[in-house]
Amino acid sequence: MSEPLRPSDPSRVAGFRLLRRLGAGGMGVVYLGRTDSGQLAAVKVIHAENAGDDDFRARFARETELARRVENPWVVPVLGADADAPTPWLATAFVPGPSLAEAVAAHGPLPPRAARVLGGLLAGALAEVHAAGLVHRDVKPGNILLAPDGPRLIDFGIARAVDGSALTASGLVVGTPGFLAPEQARGEPATPSSDVFALGCVLAYAMSGRPPFGTGEPDALLYRTVHDEPDLGGVDAASRPLVARCLDKDPDARPTAAETSRQLAEDVPEGAGWLPDPVAGMVAARSAESLALPGVEPTAVDERTADGDRGGPQDAARRPTRRRLLLAGGALLLTAGGATTAAVLASRDDDPGGTPERPSYVLGVHSTGEASSALFAGPAERAAHLAVAGHNADPDRAFDLKVRVLRDSGDPRSAREVAGAFTADRDVVAVLGPVDDISMRAAANLYGEAGLSHASSTTGQQDYFLTSPKSSFQTGAAHSSLAGWVVLHALITRQPTRLGVVLDRAGGTTMQDQAALLVRQWRAVMKGDALPKVVAEETDDAPAAVRSLLAEGVTAFAYLGPLDATVRAARQLAAAGFEGPRWMQHQLYGSEFPRRAGAAGDGWYVVTAAADTTALTTRRARAFVKAWRRRHGTAPEPYAAEAYDTVRLLLAEFARTVPAGAGRRPRRADLGDRLAKARYQGIARPYAFGEYHQYEADDRGWADGTFVHQVTDGRFVQRGSLTDLERAAGGSA
Repeated sequence: MSEPLRPSDPSRVAGFRLLRRLGAGGMGVVYLGRTDSGQLAAVKVIHAENAGDDDFRARFARETELARRVENPWVVPVLGADADAPTPWLATAFVPGPSLAEAVAAHGPLPPRAARVLGGLLAGALAEVHAAGLVHRDVKPGNILLAPDGPRLIDFGIARAVDGSALTASGLVVGTPGFLAPEQARGEPATPSSDVFALGCVLAYAMSGRPPFGTGEPDALLYRTVHDEPDLGGVDAASRPLVARCLDKDPDARPTAAETSRQLAEDVPEGAGWLPDPVAGMVAARSAESLALPGVEPTAVDERTADGDRGGPQDAARRPTRRRLLLAGGALLLTAGGATTAAVLASRDDDPGGTPERPSYVLGVHSTGEASSALFAGPAERAAHLAVAGHNADPDRAFDLKVRVLRDSGDPRSAREVAGAFTADRDVVAVLGPVDDISMRAAANLYGEAGLSHASSTTGQQDYFLTSPKSSFQTGAAHSSLAGWVVLHALITRQPTRLGVVLDRAGGTTMQDQAALLVRQWRAVMKGDALPKVVAEETDDAPAAVRSLLAEGVTAFAYLGPLDATVRAARQLAAAGFEGPRWMQHQLYGSEFPRRAGAAGDGWYVVTAAADTTALTTRRARAFVKAWRRRHGTAPEPYAAEAYDTVRLLLAEFARTVPAGAGRRPRRADLGDRLAKARYQGIARPYAFGEYHQYEADDRGWADGTFVHQVTDGRFVQRGSLTDLERAAGGSA
């Protein structure tokens, strides 16, 4: 992924002519550069505020020194550096291939042989790193680039010498949760065996398409890394014993990097033959694009020429070919089956016609036809139509909008097909969705590649950020937040303190994140007992877990699992005469739980960021309910208000990127830049984004925008926000 240089960017650093931006972070900006002889380089230039910090300069100089120590064909070499320059910089060889994270997100797990080649070469690289007296400390899919002749290990920004001389400032988190060793998760020093553990995580990810300790919030990932066994279900049988050894909790029981390399040794064919065809295609496309870059590219403000007019055919031919590659990729996706899987449900039907003086753009809705996600999909689609109709009804609008809805089938392949169709359509300027986490994880990198901003109001995990750090946003609260919400609700309403928790693993990693944090926070905040019971997948152990907790005298109960299992637990508790407070997981709000559980469901709580707007009395809520009823003939469903807010936020920020004049198009990347800094007041809560583009609110915002619903007489009834309940209780949590 790259983008044009900005007016504030330098045109040259030392002997490198800067061509494009490759990325940016808290430390600095990474550019694509080219020497006068034509060699490409990744040039890291340090931010001015860091350059003035002597300690930072010392750490940067140390990073450069350590990176120079390693000479291995599978470690990206240092081409030059100057830690004493007014603006320090470091240049390494540029590898045009995708990262392992991008490749797996786009095309799924690697075949076993390709994964073994990958592991063997990386292990050999780590052996050289360790022989040089270093520990990498951040071996992860995003730091592994794929090239035709093999992988490349990059980013020694947090490496550490075995002799103990640290690069990182005190207090910084070292490593990436989900791809670091238990000893690192406990805050202990990293060793070469910590890198081997991370390599085991990478191998499991490459072979199965998922991290061995799941996904979710950092705290939950760290907890599972220390306490849970890895999920190696997708690892091929021949490789599983070695991967399991790499992931041993005991560092002394792990193989060395050199031993791992020997056990995974495979002959690497010439060219890109070690990679599966779709990934080899990604590598070839990136390589072709890098070759098509101009020798000297002018700093670009947007996709127009300097005088504000669009360039002619010759100008277009000289531009980098990423747009053409993306358009071709989208067309290929549809030709390969996207047209049959991704059904067009509503083709731009809020169309006011458009005029030459007023341009027309398209809002995409990435929905799903999967039955399990119908609770979220329908409200999102209807909310988009309502928001766009409201925009088009404004006589002073600067542009017209149309809605285009595409549904995936709830699986990664069809999610990528939908994203490919939207990114290939240059009229699409923003996308609402995807609506579920599987689709979000699969499609985010395609949206990121195209710079097409999209926001989901119903997903709640952050792992997509690895492959789409600029274009993907979530206005839905993190799934694991349930833990804090339930505890705060119990604290405010002075509920009993002996809690029984059933973690039903059939509910997926979301339930695991919630359970671990709920137990921990209950004990810390409520100062009471929290007794967890785990129900393994594909077993019938749930009734026994409920009986066991009842026998231990719990006075409150939380069942974190899918709908069917929660209904059965409700009936079991009712039959046992249990009358204490009971909580279900947040995604069951709006589900058929009240109808299916019947009288046994009465009294159950669900705590969620989804509001019942018919129970709110604010002007915004009343206006929304009225407009919804007028257009759709019913009261707004659960999750409708949050989707509507998300569209309104997208449109408000997009409007600020639209240039004057019907002949000039906005740049897609500008919307992502604006959204990252946006503040928006929605119907029931304010919206802002954190570092990973997740929904973020201050302490008061969480309480104001989190709602408690209770099953009463066969339906969900909103009892109020946590703030409302706190006021009613006459105290402060």
